[in-house]
Amino acid sequence: MMNPQILFNSTLFFLTTGLILLFKGIFLLGFSILLISIGTSIIWLMSGFFGKFEYESQDETLETEKDEEGKGVLKPF
Repeated sequence: MMNPQILFNSTLFFLTTGLILLFKGIFLLGFSILLISIGTSIIWLMSGFFGKFEYESQDETLETEKDEEGKGVLKPF
């Protein structure tokens, strides 16, 4: 999996390069680089969502909250 920081930096690079080329008058190359920038920004945004929706088991935390007698440990609010 790609590093999100590399994806973000490449998005900024492609965005600024595309805008500079558009202002210089090189429209075909500028628009194509802007499309690459949009694509990398979408990949960057979606890569941040993959780790958030993975299932994490609660069994490990339940075992650590019990004392030696098997009773649950009361916790304050």
